[in-house]
Amino acid sequence: VLKGELQLDSLKQKGAVKRTLFFDYHQSHHYFSIVIERQKQLHCQDFLVYLKDETEFRDKLSPININFNYSLDESGFEDNLTVKPILNYYQKSSLAEQAYILVDCGEDNLCIPDLHLSAMPDTDQLIIGEENFVMLIINPRNDGEGAYEAELHIKIPPEADYTGVERNNKALRVLSCDYKMENETRMVVCDLGNPMVAGANFSTGIRFSVQHFENADFSISFELQIKSSNKINPTSNLVHLHINISAMAQVQIRGVSHPPTIILPLHNWEPKDEPTKEEEVGPLVEHIYELHNIGPSAINNTVLHVGWPVSSREEFLLYILHIQTHGPLHCQTSSPINTMQIKFAVPQDTPELAAFLYNSTISHYIRRRDVSVAEPHRRNSAKILNCTNVKCVLISCTVGQLERGKSAALKIRSRLWAQTFLERKNDLYSLSSNVSFKVKSMPYKVQPEKLPEGSIAIKTSVIWSTPNVSFEIPLWVIILAILLGLLVLALLTLALWKCGFFDRARPPQDDMADRQQLTNNKTTDA
Repeated sequence: VLKGELQLDSLKQKGAVKRTLFFDYHQSHHYFSIVIERQKQLHCQDFLVYLKDETEFRDKLSPININFNYSLDESGFEDNLTVKPILNYYQKSSLAEQAYILVDCGEDNLCIPDLHLSAMPDTDQLIIGEENFVMLIINPRNDGEGAYEAELHIKIPPEADYTGVERNNKALRVLSCDYKMENETRMVVCDLGNPMVAGANFSTGIRFSVQHFENADFSISFELQIKSSNKINPTSNLVHLHINISAMAQVQIRGVSHPPTIILPLHNWEPKDEPTKEEEVGPLVEHIYELHNIGPSAINNTVLHVGWPVSSREEFLLYILHIQTHGPLHCQTSSPINTMQIKFAVPQDTPELAAFLYNSTISHYIRRRDVSVAEPHRRNSAKILNCTNVKCVLISCTVGQLERGKSAALKIRSRLWAQTFLERKNDLYSLSSNVSFKVKSMPYKVQPEKLPEGSIAIKTSVIWSTPNVSFEIPLWVIILAILLGLLVLALLTLALWKCGFFDRARPPQDDMADRQQLTNNKTTDA
């Protein structure tokens, strides 16, 4: 008695799909006994096996290996045997045969494909900070015989992520694709058919999201190739796609004066030679500047300069009390501020600053009082005081990284030194602060050809007006005026009546009767 072992598709490793199974057992492995009778040279035993449906496996080209092993069944030996039988040591105890799946590859059953691949992206440039989505339009083609287990392999750059297959374009075929890692290489593998038949030629779209630009160079690259299990010409040409990367940011500088206009003289205010409190200096003037990154790319290493008109001929103009910042902003001045040690209160919250940062309208107002504002033509003749003709304090700021939509703001709290302007009565002035910025770099390897920069001027006007004098009219004066008016009207009416102005000329009664009779006669005749 021999022990037989029969293995189907033995080249497929454990866990792989076995393409053939025993019909009676639905297994690829079978153990059985073989009884060899004496003097009988040949023993035959048949087994029925079947090939699985082609949708259940992909490998149609490699041979189906069949292994047979046999050995003596020593369990049936009698214990009293002096010499136990053995197998011929010089004869093989195993046998291997191969079977091939018949495919449409001609008489030699050998398929030789001719694979070609072309591809192009739907954009030629990516801007850092934008929602960058890329679709690769890919055209695989087979000009030869069938390509089995044909797959499209796309090597993804580290900046990109696979998002899916284009399904909304009827001209593009929808493929089945999977994301894979092969030796730490990120891949997208798409099934092109098993086989990818001769003459196949179609287009497909594969979508990617590109967002990770921290270490990106000037372009990103995709690598594409068709691979098959054919032994001859198994791959297509290798395609490299390059998409350029650029950085671009639109940066806006804007500012406001709060209030925009100061009207002199000040109500219930008297100047002091040596003021100690901020209210004794003059009216409050605040300038707010905002550096806003519209995007799409981020900026960093930006410098911001403010030229502030502080004095002229040793007389103060706009006296700085406090500088407040919002966001990644650090500032220093070219000379000390508040040298007079004026006491001031630092506000805990600044609603006008918050309103400005959130694009709200800042209510610039002056408390109502009865004044007549200076004539427009006089405003136009106001003398401009800026860093070209008066002494300025330079405020230098460094701005940290600003992402898309983020801002940094600077608020300068000052007081108009009223004594300086009251000594020049009726002279109109326009105090102008100059603000400029320049972006030094962006936080990427890629830098634009020209970095953003700009400047603006924020003005605070000083005008003069004379208060209107309001007289209180007594009640008896009003009553007396009304009575006098009625008396004059009565006298005028009496004079006109005496002159016969109200008399009217009436026609005689006889003439009226004759006319009426004549009218009646004419009506009768008609």
